Amino acid sequence: MSEQTNPAGAPAPLPADLFSRALNSAANAIFITDHAGRIVWLNAAFSKLTGYTPDEIIGKTPAIIKSGKQSKAFYAEIWQTVLMGDVWRGTVIERRKDGVLFTVDETITPIADEKGVLHYFLSISNDVTICKPDQEKTRYLAFHDPLTGLPNRAFFQGLQRQLISHAKSNATQLALLFLDLDSFKPINDIHGHEVGDQLLVAVAERLCTVTRKADTVARLGGDEFVIFLSDITSQDIVTRLAHKLLDAIATPFLLHGLRIETSASIGIAMFPRDGDEGDDLLRKADRAMYQAKRSGRNSFHFYDAA
Repeated sequence: MSEQTNPAGAPAPLPADLFSRALNSAANAIFITDHAGRIVWLNAAFSKLTGYTPDEIIGKTPAIIKSGKQSKAFYAEIWQTVLMGDVWRGTVIERRKDGVLFTVDETITPIADEKGVLHYFLSISNDVTICKPDQEKTRYLAFHDPLTGLPNRAFFQGLQRQLISHAKSNATQLALLFLDLDSFKPINDIHGHEVGDQLLVAVAERLCTVTRKADTVARLGGDEFVIFLSDITSQDIVTRLAHKLLDAIATPFLLHGLRIETSASIGIAMFPRDGDEGDDLLRKADRAMYQAKRSGRNSFHFYDAA
């Protein structure tokens, strides 16, 4: 935009109320509080976002839109930051006058006089309520299998490191079960991928039903699943669970009016007996699973270095 000039060629004088008009016309929700936290000014976007008119909110504190989703420590940190003269930035969940929650990315800037004494605080908020579900969905998909909803390989690897670290510190045992369906490819080929996908979903549900709440069931990909058992007191616990898993998978599935029969092969590696690193345990459980397949399928096998 070119600079506006008067006939004499000098820049046109700025209107005295330009800055007030600019703030009030801004798309972002803006309000100003005094040193005690009382709202002394707000723009039209703030009224539209919160549902409160200026008469309803002037003289009140921002607590009027407080949602209860943040802790006292959260607000204490904000005050500590701005009272030191620093800018605070963060994401806050607030509540409209009608009770509907909304989420904003907020920046609070202290305003000091020429002597450096703080008198006011300027808050500028950007409504990100629409973006928030998409962000949460992206984070969820990064660590979960979109088909079954189970944790994926990335989630499993992170959890595995945590559980192994905990087991090392507390001298406890872990068990890693690697489960592979025995006849998944023929089922896919004969009945189609839709039935194959439904079978994977049904298998995931049965695995979660059989395992304990403390156990972790994850899908690595294809028809490969892993189950991580923590705080194991004896190998018998693992053996009993392996039998339950095989029985659950061997029970016929009814999918789209079809009776689908399959079975599973399970390989098992124990921490610390078979290894003390996650990748090593996974490889050994994988080897044990193939040994179970060679033994006739629909069975489980503990890793044996021999």
